[in-house]
Amino acid sequence: MSAKLIHRYSNSLYEAALEAKNVSKVAGDCEGLLALLSESKDLNILFNSPVINKEKKIKVINLIFKKKLQDLTLGFILLTIKNRRESFMKEFVSNFLKIKDEKDGIIKPVFTSAVELKEKEKQKYKKDIDAFTNKNSMPKFEVNPELIGGFTINVGDSMIDGSVKRQLELMKTILKTKI
Repeated sequence: MSAKLIHRYSNSLYEAALEAKNVSKVAGDCEGLLALLSESKDLNILFNSPVINKEKKIKVINLIFKKKLQDLTLGFILLTIKNRRESFMKEFVSNFLKIKDEKDGIIKPVFTSAVELKEKEKQKYKKDIDAFTNKNSMPKFEVNPELIGGFTINVGDSMIDGSVKRQLELMKTILKTKI
């Protein structure tokens, strides 16, 4: 139920932003709101508390965001409060950003290597990922020394594991079955 609800609300926000030719500004609002939700315990309490009534929540949201957000974004937040769906706000804005990226042909893979990569290497891997996926990638580069060598790439639910650690695990499995 909640996955359908999240998709329905976030897709509706995307469609409204597209119709208003305001997708990038609404996306900026959503990125800011997501960051704020990650940092502010008080804002999370406001959105998630069943004890605080709708009218108070609407009043507080208007005070905080009235001149800081696009009218469409603010209206969306207020609508979720009126419909008692504000506890899903983080999911709504995250999914909106995913939909926007999907429509723009952007993927955000996580590239993990055993050592820190140089900027030139990062650019090369970005080009390789773009060529492989036929999409514009915005990779996030991470370091995990436990990989021993090589790399892993996570894109959504898919993973490419070219790490030495994985190769050793495969060799171990093969040796166990042959002994």
